[in-house]
Amino acid sequence: MNLSIPRFTRLRRLVRLILGPSTPTPDDEIPSPSTPLTSSSTLPNHRACTTFPDKGVYRLATSCRLHYALIPVLLLWATANVLLIREQYFAPSSPQTIGCTDSLWSDWPPDACGLNGTDCDVALNGEGGGRYRCLGGCTYSPLGNPRWVGGSEVNRRPLVIGGGDGPTYRADSWICASAIHAGQISPTLGGCVDVNYVFASSTSNLLGGWSNGILSAPFLPSFPGSYTLSPSSGPGCWDIHPFISAFNALMLFLTTVFLLPSPAVLLGTLIILGWGQIQLVSNPRYVPPFWEYIFAGLPPALLGGYWFYRVAFKRSLEGFRELPVELALWQGLGYWIGIESSTIFARLPLSGRIGYDGIPPDGKGVLAVLILIVAFIAVLQAWDLRKYGMLQYYIVRYIWLVPVLVVLSQIPGYTLRIHHWFYPMLAIPVLSLPNRVSIFGQAIMLGLFLDGIGRWGWAGIIQQTASLLGDANSGSYIPDVSFANSTLTMLSWLATPRNLTRLGITGVQVVVDDVLRLANHTATNVTLAQVGLGDGGGIEHFFRLAYMANDTSLDFTDPIVRLVNGSYAFAKP
Repeated sequence: MNLSIPRFTRLRRLVRLILGPSTPTPDDEIPSPSTPLTSSSTLPNHRACTTFPDKGVYRLATSCRLHYALIPVLLLWATANVLLIREQYFAPSSPQTIGCTDSLWSDWPPDACGLNGTDCDVALNGEGGGRYRCLGGCTYSPLGNPRWVGGSEVNRRPLVIGGGDGPTYRADSWICASAIHAGQISPTLGGCVDVNYVFASSTSNLLGGWSNGILSAPFLPSFPGSYTLSPSSGPGCWDIHPFISAFNALMLFLTTVFLLPSPAVLLGTLIILGWGQIQLVSNPRYVPPFWEYIFAGLPPALLGGYWFYRVAFKRSLEGFRELPVELALWQGLGYWIGIESSTIFARLPLSGRIGYDGIPPDGKGVLAVLILIVAFIAVLQAWDLRKYGMLQYYIVRYIWLVPVLVVLSQIPGYTLRIHHWFYPMLAIPVLSLPNRVSIFGQAIMLGLFLDGIGRWGWAGIIQQTASLLGDANSGSYIPDVSFANSTLTMLSWLATPRNLTRLGITGVQVVVDDVLRLANHTATNVTLAQVGLGDGGGIEHFFRLAYMANDTSLDFTDPIVRLVNGSYAFAKP
């Protein structure tokens, strides 16, 4: 061992060996892909023939000067999309389009419909349901947080209650998911359905079960509202999302291959196409379209795209200028994965939010595979960055983000949220080489970027934790149930502590069988007679309690089940 060399010198040499050269290679010296796409075939005389599609297509496009048709084709393409969007949302005689989570009655919080459900019932008495149009994909629009239906916890699936013995559903069931469950509309193409609200009556003995890919929850007690479904047809019912996506994918491929748009024009086309596709087709934030939001959000998206062009797309696309087929294939595949990411990932068991309700058990394997794929791609790209002296360049510019993110994650009352727009802005600069990994990866990232800002806007990377709860429990105080003081006909709880009354708590909301029966109740017990249950009717009933503070209900307890024998117990998830 040579002891004359200090240890830190050896370490520095090792680091240099791993990180590669410290001076980036000039752009004009970075080679394009060395092995273009080939096609092999055998001629009748048994001689092998190898062709290069890119060379033939590029020679055809340049010799015929097809690029002169670029602007007319883009205008015709845009016109065709206008007609398709008109058919999607504004077809004559098309009924009202509703979202996947819309229902006749509010489904959250548990007391949303007021005392005895009259707030929701009054709002609907003048309508009685109607004819509605559902878009496709509602099978994959699940609850974001667990929800109790009687004594059953519903999670990671659409909220559908009933329908097990016919197309009758509880009034707070999601209409489109219920229509799929009943077989009235297509899970992929949606459709129209007639909703017939059952006025001022009590529905009971709603059975659940699997049907058409959706599991509905049963509910045996009486509930003051329900509806039935019947099929409907007519113009403007189908969701033509798959057809619009297929048309735009084909047009993008043909434009890239034969019209040879410049890198700037191609990226601009990708941004405008992607923004419109997300806002109007793949994952619209508003149905029908809210044009003010769409046009207000496009300039910031283009501004972000200009930065992407300067730091990545210009260099990588220039390397594929004479490889239009490869560019169309690699970039097109990545682009549509990113643009349709919400549709694709909704079909994977990854609906849980890491750090909140977690990844479902059957999704851990899928997540592991995705991580391995990303890691493999990252290693390939890091090797090429090292080869051209860019690994050190980017590490020096990215390393400072680590302490910044650590500090931001420690701010009390806030949660660090790495949004869709943030990690593409981190990834795209390092996906700037003229290689296939960059072309494929930056296209995915561009799609995710557009999807993120299109669905949620430029949300901050830190957000108040309370604002992220949605319909989850906030962790507030809840009444302390006393089974010892309860009887066959009475449920009791402990008196409100004095320190809580100083916080503005005035009483207790009593929900029985998912309907508010006593509002701002000041006693410490409730009898079956007070909530109209008589002797219980020989079935289980479900009580939920919540403190009332400043005219707002706090968190509700888990259901307290009154068993048939008159005893009480908390429901088990």
